[in-house]
Amino acid sequence: MYPLSRLTNSPLTPTIDPTPFQDPLQHLVACHDRIEERLQTLERLAPHLRSESEQKRQEAREALDNALNFLERMGALHTQDEEESLFPRLLVKECADMELFKELAAMLETQHREKEGVLENLLTAVKNLPPAPQLPTESQATQVSVLIDHLASLYRPHIMIENQRLIPLSAEYLKEADLEEMRQEMRNRRGL
Repeated sequence: MYPLSRLTNSPLTPTIDPTPFQDPLQHLVACHDRIEERLQTLERLAPHLRSESEQKRQEAREALDNALNFLERMGALHTQDEEESLFPRLLVKECADMELFKELAAMLETQHREKEGVLENLLTAVKNLPPAPQLPTESQATQVSVLIDHLASLYRPHIMIENQRLIPLSAEYLKEADLEEMRQEMRNRRGL
């Protein structure tokens, strides 16, 4: 039998990038990639929650819990990296793009709160599932699937905006001293 855990294409446990945040902006992009991996995992596993196979339901639930744990823990750190380390440094730059920085920061912070709300609802929905490998009701499984789809639909355009607009602008305006301060703050957040 093909184990569901192999569908994840990545470790199931939350990971911290072993590099000491040499490039904080590239670390943010790499984190986006890891978030996308977890979103794909959630999307692939959701249908297996109602599998006829107890083993598949058990594996799906374990992988689901691990992906959500990553999104909850590492997602919070990632948001802090942006809102506490990146945005404030951009918003004090005197440049032609100041209004754009303000608009981007406001929009992205609003999106952060929206994603956090959906993730919280998804965590609650998963917590309310019967213990694996018991079969959830159709309603429970549907609710989890809908919330996964909603979360992915919020994350993907958000990541695209950050990767295509925010990170390139940041690279243009941030100085090495800014990046060094960010690097240290990111390491401190993770206890490194």
